[in-house]
Amino acid sequence: MTLSNPLENQIVVPPSEAEAYLSQMSIRAADLYEAIAAGDVAAGNLTTHHPVIAPGIERWIHSTGHLRERLADTGRWSGSDPQNRPVSTHSSGAWIIALIGGNEATGDSESAIGPKAARSKGKATEEAAKTIPLFSLGGYRASVKTEDGPPSGNWFVLYYRDEDQVRIEVSLPAGFDGSLGQFTGWRIRVILEPWQPEDSVRRPLDIGGQDVDFRVEAVG
Repeated sequence: MTLSNPLENQIVVPPSEAEAYLSQMSIRAADLYEAIAAGDVAAGNLTTHHPVIAPGIERWIHSTGHLRERLADTGRWSGSDPQNRPVSTHSSGAWIIALIGGNEATGDSESAIGPKAARSKGKATEEAAKTIPLFSLGGYRASVKTEDGPPSGNWFVLYYRDEDQVRIEVSLPAGFDGSLGQFTGWRIRVILEPWQPEDSVRRPLDIGGQDVDFRVEAVG
């Protein structure tokens, strides 16, 4: 059953409905899990001899690369790097998606507000998050229903590496505070079942969440 949060007027799509909902955007849950797994293995390959930020960077790099590759394999998505921000854009032009690390509220359907970014984000993320995703004849539609299908806009795959799992959601922001570099709420949150690492995988050093940001540079 889809839950509605009156505080933020957000819709939470539970794990039992997540795969069907995401398929409307040509996103396969298996591809998300493969990307998360690739990042976890990469982070786990590092030791205390590496810089402390290295596991988080490696996780993000490999998860992002695998996700963009798998999305491209569907024939419906293509990758680009506007303002050095790695994204994938659906062939319809309706959806843009990027991957970032979130905090402990990531993948927690009971969280009233929803996740924050693990670290404050820069101007490129702010511009993406502030893009108004829904229009009607009367302007912005504050009310969204899951049966209407995924709204157009800039979506984010958020992940959080907990002690024994990685929590994941694919979500559409409702707002962003540029002064804090943080999301202020979510319009739709699609919660997936957590990804469970194999026992043989080395325990990564970024448990509890690390994230990276990217620099915006002028071109020309």
